[in-house]
Amino acid sequence: MFTRRGRGAGAGVVVAVLLAGSLGAGSATADTGHRAGAAPEVGGFWATSYEPGTPRPAGFPAQGHTRNLRGETAQVTTTVSDVRSDHPNDTSATEGVRSLADQDPGTKWYARDSGRPTAAGPVHAIYSLRTPAAVTGYSLTSANDAPPRDPAAWTVLGSDSDLAAKDADDSSWKVLDQEKGQRFGARGQSNFYPLGTVHAYRHYQLRITDNCADRCEGSAADREKLQLADWTLRSSAGSSASALGVGIESADAVGAADGSAALRYAGRVLASGPASSTVVLRSGLDVPLVSTSRLSYAIRPDDAASAHVALDVVLTDRDGRHPRTHRAGSGGTTVVPGEWTTVSADLGALAGQRVSEIRLRYEDPHATSGAKPTGWIDDLRIGKAVVDESTTWSYLDTPDVDPARGGEDRTAWTRTGFDPGDVPWKEAAGPFGAKNDGTDLGADFPVRTGLKLRKDAGDSLEAYFFRTSFSMDRASLDAITGLLGTVVYDDTVTVYLNGRRVAGHGDGQIEKNLQYETPDGTSGEGDPVSARFGVPVTALREGTNTLAVEVHQCNGTSSDAYFGFRSLAQTADSLPFTDEQLGTSYPSDTQPTAPGGEDYFTWLLRSFDTARDTPAIMGANETLPKGTTYEELTALNDRTVVDINNAPSGPTDPQVHKALVDGAGRPYRTMADGLGGTLGRLYDQALRNGELPKTEALLSGRVEHTPDSSADWYQTAKNNYRYKRPFVRMGFDNDQGLIEQWDSPGGYAGLAGDGSFPSGHTSHGYAQGIVLATLLPELAPQILARASEYGNNRVLLAFHYPTDIMGGRVVGEKTAQLRWSDPGFRKLLEQSKEELETVLAQKCREAGAGGSPARCAAAGKPYLPTADALRTYKQRLTYGYPRVGAEGLPPAIPDGAEDLLRTAHPKLGDSQRRTVLAATQLPSGSVLDEQGDGGSWQRIDLAAAMAAKVTAHRDGTLTVDGVRVNAEGVRVGR
Repeated sequence: MFTRRGRGAGAGVVVAVLLAGSLGAGSATADTGHRAGAAPEVGGFWATSYEPGTPRPAGFPAQGHTRNLRGETAQVTTTVSDVRSDHPNDTSATEGVRSLADQDPGTKWYARDSGRPTAAGPVHAIYSLRTPAAVTGYSLTSANDAPPRDPAAWTVLGSDSDLAAKDADDSSWKVLDQEKGQRFGARGQSNFYPLGTVHAYRHYQLRITDNCADRCEGSAADREKLQLADWTLRSSAGSSASALGVGIESADAVGAADGSAALRYAGRVLASGPASSTVVLRSGLDVPLVSTSRLSYAIRPDDAASAHVALDVVLTDRDGRHPRTHRAGSGGTTVVPGEWTTVSADLGALAGQRVSEIRLRYEDPHATSGAKPTGWIDDLRIGKAVVDESTTWSYLDTPDVDPARGGEDRTAWTRTGFDPGDVPWKEAAGPFGAKNDGTDLGADFPVRTGLKLRKDAGDSLEAYFFRTSFSMDRASLDAITGLLGTVVYDDTVTVYLNGRRVAGHGDGQIEKNLQYETPDGTSGEGDPVSARFGVPVTALREGTNTLAVEVHQCNGTSSDAYFGFRSLAQTADSLPFTDEQLGTSYPSDTQPTAPGGEDYFTWLLRSFDTARDTPAIMGANETLPKGTTYEELTALNDRTVVDINNAPSGPTDPQVHKALVDGAGRPYRTMADGLGGTLGRLYDQALRNGELPKTEALLSGRVEHTPDSSADWYQTAKNNYRYKRPFVRMGFDNDQGLIEQWDSPGGYAGLAGDGSFPSGHTSHGYAQGIVLATLLPELAPQILARASEYGNNRVLLAFHYPTDIMGGRVVGEKTAQLRWSDPGFRKLLEQSKEELETVLAQKCREAGAGGSPARCAAAGKPYLPTADALRTYKQRLTYGYPRVGAEGLPPAIPDGAEDLLRTAHPKLGDSQRRTVLAATQLPSGSVLDEQGDGGSWQRIDLAAAMAAKVTAHRDGTLTVDGVRVNAEGVRVGR
């Protein structure tokens, strides 16, 4: 377990890092680990692996000393500014050619309608770099779906001519590499290809001349298709020393020791003689060592020159002082090039000291000029988990036997000290499973111990029961926040610790032990399911702890059962919210009551009627005749849509791609760039790593949905107003209409029958964006400006009008306000804020970008400078539309709106926060300005209010951005 100091005086803040299977990685300034569990073994600690298929981060801080060696970067050192192809599939957000350059194996380039590539009819992709770069290698990563679609033969070319960017056959192209007969062993696998030292070209082409076709298993239809997840250019060019390059790559091609990815290291020796490099993989740690502590890891050097690599630990005393480096050594193990070797070193002699850093060291006293040390490291551990796949379980699979012996308390069997009586418990290690008359559930679900599936009468057993125990000492309990576990099950699962239910999936209706239960929303069919869960430290005891699990079948004819417990490991990182916290029904889960009892959000958006009845603002709710010209449009709403929609230069315009990505993704993820180039990347990594479980749980659904419903609150209003969408009313330009069709035909067809007002995507974007802004208030202007761009992108695609965006923002504002005004739910938000700030601050320190999110954001390119962000947000509040309502009205602040300023202005009282909102509010009369009772969300300029500089005076007035105002927000004096 890796621990981190820093949260409060004398507090030990523990961070467990999943370093085996992958170590987290990518560019030279980013974070390393996937923080998730660690657990004691007589005071020892450990770190385990990523779950297979988990997206990997991109970056390690390259620090320490380097001599006579240059590190290979994970990608070229300049930005890919443009990507072109003869089969770009531009209307897809996740399968267009731009996905080839995003280094995300979860997206891909699907060369739609390409057919099988041949030498006479190749399929190409061309990268144009912002500035020329010398590429010394590249990698291709296979995509999902079917192996016949994989590239099998290709040529890589380079060119300095800008004409080549648009012409794959331009005479300036120079061949850099040719490959034939290539295969990918698995989905998401990266294959690496060296180029040697080459000229610094600005344009690079991947020219594919064959796919795997009938040489790979798959359907005949797949043989005529082509796809690829990533094409990544790599460089170790240059003559000055730099740290050994490290990054996370798919390691399926070399048989990753644990998981589907591992840490890949790479570099180039500059001259013969001694060569060395030290890279800090993880800093800010606080790992206490005991007499049983061991360091182990798996290593696979590509050749003999690459075997001069080891892991070191930096030690401190109990107070974190007097650091020194300890070379753990190989424990007498000989590392074999081209094979995985497990290295295990005894750290017991260092008991009482603490590990503050883990470093990767390359050191060869007799290196050869031009040598390229490359290899892999995986499965890093210090200690052992409390529960893993080797754990022995007591289990019960006897038909018609209740583990509680029919007692009134059906969960009595889950407690420590429970007397099983004559119940026939057995003992074995998992995973446990059954499939028809055997145990073959597929390669992904191995079975070590078979379960009895059927009763004598032929029906499936209703349920299976499992128990084990582990011990925790006081020192460990004082150092952690709890445990993180991963369980695999079929069909439902409930996990208990010391008799307390700590997790459950699909088990909401279980009332007795011998009972069938079909998970909600399913038939019970399908493969076993993996689920992660957290156990708070308050559920643990010093001494013996009992872990118990029950797995229920969906019905009497179920053909399979499964239970596997991958790990239960100790952590002091942020734990996920418990089922109880997320499953509780809070007051804010219920919509407010509207006057007259109508739908609340229909009532809240009632000013839409005024806009609809103003012809200069909105056109009649009918389809325009084909051939209608722009000059014939009379409504500002229509003209604005056409202006924004027609502005991109074509389907390859970056803003079109961004709009498609926004539309296809979750706002809290796609809007990561609103945090700036550096912090946004680290935030995205933290989400991918699972380091922000609380934040993600709230933003991904709980803020906008209730425990028992995922229905969207705006939908009733949308159904009531039924205004036709822009592309429906104005048609596409290829059919004598006015709209450029940037999305796929299916994308438009799927929304054609749904109402336009308010924009549902925008309501999600603002609900998530506003909450994120309240969690990181120092970046509120940028985050909110990005949320406004998210909404504006719906106009760019002609799915919505600006009025729809305004309405969606109102829904998002009200949703976020309800959550912050709810004291119970507010506790979840506050915990998420602490989690987000803590994780990002540490990642920023490790990236050498400052010790706080604000400093980290300032260290990189901002999404927008603050002044520009404030202007952009304000402009999109009204889109510059003329006022249609009464002007000069006093400020009107909706009840509860002040709660959105709790984090931005924590020292102000509620009434003072309302004053800030009033002082920064827009003038009355704009489109959608509600001028009746209840205040006006349309007038709220939340970005200005959150960013306002405020001084409180003894007479009750405030100075807001240099203007002194009274309690109503009205200027007083000069």
